[in-house]
Amino acid sequence: SDSMNAIKWVAKKKCNTKLEQSERNKPLFELVVRAEMWLQNNSYQNPILKWETKQWGEIPADFGRK
Repeated sequence: SDSMNAIKWVAKKKCNTKLEQSERNKPLFELVVRAEMWLQNNSYQNPILKWETKQWGEIPADFGRK
């Protein structure tokens, strides 16, 4: 699931995307690098929770794409 992939990325402090970088999405990749650097250089105490679709419905950020 998307939630489990996101949890793994945070735990490993590395985004594992298959999306190829292009000029169009370059700003997104720059943000990913920035986020990875933050994860590597900082600690956090917030629990990373899986989104419970059955309880809470679809993630609003999916914008109806599922």
